[in-house]
Amino acid sequence: MTGNDDFPQRIGALVRGGRHVEAIALVTKFADEGDGWSSLCLAEWKLTGLGMERDLPGAVALLEAAYGRGYDPAANRLITLYATGTGCAEQPDEAKAVIERLQSSDAWMGAQAALLGRYDEKSEYPCEVVAETLDIRLFRGVLHPDESNWIRVFAEPVLEPSFVEEPGTGRRIPHPVRTSDGMSFGPLNEDLVVNRINRRIARLSGTEYGWGEPLHVLRYRPGQQYRSHFDALPGTANQRQLTAILYCNDGYEGGETHFPTLDLTVRGEEGDMLLFANTGADGCRAADSEHAGLPIISGEKWIATRWIRQRRYHPWDEMTA
Repeated sequence: MTGNDDFPQRIGALVRGGRHVEAIALVTKFADEGDGWSSLCLAEWKLTGLGMERDLPGAVALLEAAYGRGYDPAANRLITLYATGTGCAEQPDEAKAVIERLQSSDAWMGAQAALLGRYDEKSEYPCEVVAETLDIRLFRGVLHPDESNWIRVFAEPVLEPSFVEEPGTGRRIPHPVRTSDGMSFGPLNEDLVVNRINRRIARLSGTEYGWGEPLHVLRYRPGQQYRSHFDALPGTANQRQLTAILYCNDGYEGGETHFPTLDLTVRGEEGDMLLFANTGADGCRAADSEHAGLPIISGEKWIATRWIRQRRYHPWDEMTA
C-alpha cells in the first residue's frame, strides 16, 4: 500500500511534468502490492494509452483484482468494460449484478439501477414500413421518456460543435455538412442505461450488439441542419449497413429526415426509432440511402444515432474497421 494520502497528487505532478516513466513505475509497484487506487490508475492508463500502449485485457485484470479486494471505486469502470466487451467477453448480466450489489452505497450506480428496474423490456414495438425499396422502417415508442431524458442530461455537458480537420493544414474547421453539436457514448462512458438501449437497437435491427458504433448524440438548434449525405463510408471493408436514429424529444419545428432520391420525408415522435439500410444486396452503398436532416425552424431537436456495421466493430480495434 502507498500509506500516503498525497500519493495521487504526487503521481499527478509527475504526469504533468512529463515524467511518465517514473509515474508508471511507482504506480505499477504499488498496484503489484495490492493498492486499490494504484490499480485503478494503472488500469486507466492501460485503457487510454497514457504513456504506454493500450492493454485492454490488462486493464480489466487490474480492475477485477482491485474490486475483488474490496476497492469499490474500480467497479465504476469495470461495469462499463463488462457491458461493452472491452478487453473481455461481453458480460452485461455481470455488469448489472455489480450495480445491484453497490447501488445502496454509490449514487451513480443507484441511479442506473433505479432506471433499469423501473420497467421491463418489451419483446415487440409497433413498426411501420416507410419504404420497401430501401428498407426504411419506423418503430414506435422504442425509448421510454426516462431514457430520452437520460440521454439528453448526460450528453449535454459534453456536447461539442461539429468540426473536421482541414486537408493540408490539420486545422479544425466547422463541419461543411453537419452544423449540430454532438458527442458519443464511447467505450469508457457507455453506462448500463445506454448499453440496454444499444442492445435493444441490435435486437430490433436483427443484428448483434457488437456490430454497432458508439451511440452518437446530436443536438440541432434553429438554423442548424445535416445537409444531404450518405452514412456508408468510402474504402472500408466493414461497411455501415444500417442506420438507427432515435428521436429523443418533441417540441421543435423542422428537422425532418429527408431522402431526396425517394422524395420521402420522415419525422418521428419522441421515443421512436427510424431504421434504414445504407447498402444494397451486394453490400455496396445504396444510392437511395442519401438523406438529410432538414434545418430546424424553432426549438431544439435531439437525436441519438447508432451506425451498424456488417460485423463486429470496436473503435479501438483497427482490425474491425
